[in-house]
Amino acid sequence: VVAGLSVCIAEEPAPPNVVLILSDDQGYADYSFMGHDIIQTPRLDRLASESLVYTRGYVTTALCSPSLSSMLTGLYPHQHGTTGNDPLPGIKREPWISTFRSMPQLPRLLAQNGYLSLHTGKYWHANPEVSGFTDSMGPTGRHGTEYSLSIGRDTMQPIYEFIDKAQEQAKPFMVWYAPFMPHTPHTPPQRLEEKYAALGAGRQTKYYAMCEWFDETCGELLDHLDEKRLTDNTIVFYICDNGWGSLGRGSVKGASHEMSVRTPVMIKWPGQTEPRKDERNLASNLDLVPTIL
Repeated sequence: VVAGLSVCIAEEPAPPNVVLILSDDQGYADYSFMGHDIIQTPRLDRLASESLVYTRGYVTTALCSPSLSSMLTGLYPHQHGTTGNDPLPGIKREPWISTFRSMPQLPRLLAQNGYLSLHTGKYWHANPEVSGFTDSMGPTGRHGTEYSLSIGRDTMQPIYEFIDKAQEQAKPFMVWYAPFMPHTPHTPPQRLEEKYAALGAGRQTKYYAMCEWFDETCGELLDHLDEKRLTDNTIVFYICDNGWGSLGRGSVKGASHEMSVRTPVMIKWPGQTEPRKDERNLASNLDLVPTIL
């Protein structure tokens, strides 16, 4: 009480959690919400209906490693130094890792603001600690170990355990969900393979089934946020690392084609972003770091 008056100090709102969902080798039109006439992606369709969706999203390059590196640094490949999946023959990877370590890193910057961060799936710089992730599924070597790449395909448990840890410590968190899906090997559950064979997918049967299998795992992750009552204070981003030629033109990964670098980009932030589809403005994987920060 000051001079006979009650003084109320407003509590600072809790920092939002961040979940990044990264598809791997998926064509930009290979979702039902993007108009595909066979592939069914009900969980991502629902996320799209709740998100600001940029249908004209792009990545900096048509290869996994430099594209993911741009998502972690907010820099172009010529700036962060990872210009391909591998150095030229005879050149060791260590100089790339050292250069990349010196760049700004989203997990490290979030840690300065009290965030815990979990890496799952692919990582091309030997160990997610290079980027400042506080938690991970361990060193990955070139791009991933059998364990780190088991996320989604075999288990979601490391994510659930990490979220429990963050809640126990009352800390905001970031989850990097980068499963090896629908990337090869195309090993979908038999039930989905049979489904798409019956739908007439032909030589794309396994790939189409992988797209729906990946969709199911996204649903499991989003359902878990609901169960933990975290949805309202969590920003969910969706993007693909690069495209895949599923429109009857063969694979165009790694080439300078629209299908190689285009991806839908989604942002769901309850109460902050208006769900709508933006088919005019461009978005880039370069935008992720400054937007999250």
